Amino acid sequence: MKFNKLVIEDFGPYRGQNELDLTTTDNSPIILFGGQNGAGKTTLFEAIRFCLHGRSALGRRVAMREYHQTVRSRLHEYPDGKAETASVRIEFEYAHLGEKDYYSVERTWRDRGKSIVENLEMRRNGKIPTELDKDQWQDFLQQLVPPGVSQLFFFDGEKIQELASAVESDDSFTDSMYSLLGLDLVDRLDTDLSIYVSQKLDSSGVEGINDELEDYREEKEALEEEIERLGDEKFEKKEELDTIQDEINEIEAKIASEGGSYANRRDDLKERRAELKASIESHEGQIEEIVTGIFPFTLAPDLCKNVVERLQEETEQQNQRTAKEELTKELDDVLEEDDVWEDLGVSEGDVNELTTRIRSKLEGQFDHDGDDPQLAHQFSRAQRQDIYSVVDRAMNDVPQQFAEANHRTEADVRELQEVESSLSKAPDQSVISPMIDELNELTEEMGSLKNEIEGLESEISTLQNKLETVNSRIQSKLDEKSRLEDVSERANLASDVRKAIEDYRDELAKEKLGKLEEVLSDRYLTLSNKSDFYKEIQIDEDTLDISLITRHGSQKPHTELSAGERQIFATSLLWALAEISGRPLPFIIDTPLGRLDQRHRNNLIKRFFPEASHQVLIFSTDTEIDDQQYEVLSRDVAKAYHLEYDETEGVTVPTEGYFWDDDTDQTSPEEITS
Repeated sequence: MKFNKLVIEDFGPYRGQNELDLTTTDNSPIILFGGQNGAGKTTLFEAIRFCLHGRSALGRRVAMREYHQTVRSRLHEYPDGKAETASVRIEFEYAHLGEKDYYSVERTWRDRGKSIVENLEMRRNGKIPTELDKDQWQDFLQQLVPPGVSQLFFFDGEKIQELASAVESDDSFTDSMYSLLGLDLVDRLDTDLSIYVSQKLDSSGVEGINDELEDYREEKEALEEEIERLGDEKFEKKEELDTIQDEINEIEAKIASEGGSYANRRDDLKERRAELKASIESHEGQIEEIVTGIFPFTLAPDLCKNVVERLQEETEQQNQRTAKEELTKELDDVLEEDDVWEDLGVSEGDVNELTTRIRSKLEGQFDHDGDDPQLAHQFSRAQRQDIYSVVDRAMNDVPQQFAEANHRTEADVRELQEVESSLSKAPDQSVISPMIDELNELTEEMGSLKNEIEGLESEISTLQNKLETVNSRIQSKLDEKSRLEDVSERANLASDVRKAIEDYRDELAKEKLGKLEEVLSDRYLTLSNKSDFYKEIQIDEDTLDISLITRHGSQKPHTELSAGERQIFATSLLWALAEISGRPLPFIIDTPLGRLDQRHRNNLIKRFFPEASHQVLIFSTDTEIDDQQYEVLSRDVAKAYHLEYDETEGVTVPTEGYFWDDDTDQTSPEEITS
């Protein structure tokens, strides 16, 4: 699978339609996106996942309401309000059994106020696939790019950090490993079959066991009712808490109206004062730069005008002089030819006299006051154009730039004075104190309510544990019941399938762990800066304990790795799992180099990014992949985009080229004037 194009419209900070070419080659598999924090890198990362997976992009158990809230938060913010619609389209090619098909998948969201209406459109080779109903398109996409498998290929720095943190904890790491290996799907199938068997056994039980089951179910019902009652009480307490919070907000508003917000705003005002001082200093620097440049020319406009007029006059004189020389030379050549005079019967003396008069007359046409023009300045044409440019900027651009910088400085100074004035103000304690006392009482009451709510939550948690125990006993009785009665053929078959699944799971885990051990060893040694010290990685099939074997034969548990080594280990693990998954999908990596030292970063840039997959999309800041690292990576980059964020408009504009691609040498005003 290879992405060819991404089209994003009114999604996140991307205003209107933005089209990005994602085509790569075998020799240049990388598409690099560069942007500062908050510029929209993660939004593009999310857009791809949302387009392909819809609600599943947020996880298997995410409710539709939560998904709609997330989508609504991604609608672009225009100056007059949020956009009503947004869309993401991905065009990609997918090869299967030697045949390559071209797909276009577009997902559109429309905000109807109370709900989000989603529409999915899919085309294959430019046509709608007729063998599939529209409601089957999402299932078909999940077969092409399974959400569970895509987490191995589409990951961000947070995913790597979570996995790296899990490396420290054996329990959470074991759960993560089972999930990434796909074994949790087998466990879920076993759980579903267990429920199915329980339902079958429950319908035809033994009398004695049925009585016990009935008692347990009554206990279960009582526990559920008590949990519900406590939940209602907790809800009422929370409503009371909200009421007190409203009263607190009202009193705080009154205090603020009397100047009581001074204490809360003091830190903000101090921070704003520092910002304004820095801004004023920056503006003054700009003014100083303008003044020390060609600004002095703006103070002598008449002199500049005279200079330009003098240069123009001298240019005209030089042009006339050149014309005179050229014309005189041509005239001499013509008059010296014999055939000019031979038919006129003019004597040689008359010829000389005529020639002298013609030359004198011609020279008189170019003479000014009888003297040859003497140029005051011997400038080339290019130098004259530079002088014209300097004078033009001094008369037009520089005064405007100076005025704007001066205006911004004055505005910041005025605001700084207002901030200083606010900082000097203090509320009247005789007015504020009674309200403060009431506020403290309400705050204390709110604290008591919070304690009561925490107590209710503790009781609910205890009852839920009891409920789990009762459910376990019910399951135990159902298991006993299955041994004593003749269950249905389907229940027996389901039990046999559960046993087969258990054997299959063990064999699958053994096979996958064997492959993972081999590939993970190679990938970790490729990326680690201790490849000369470590020899291989070993994985215990039963406990999933991972050990690094040194060249000397000693073992080091994976939980003892440093923070940077854990991040490299997590990256290597995802790389290895993606490889053994057998799915030829692109890699999408968001902010991949956090918390890594320079050597590990270089290893990722040289050995991981170009080799991770046949196509790799990287979202990076200029501190993760700087100019030197970009120079190393550039030979593998098919295209680079710079995501430029306009803070005033809240808009990100993608442009071709990384952070440093568009740098050019420019001549300064000082160089021109000199």
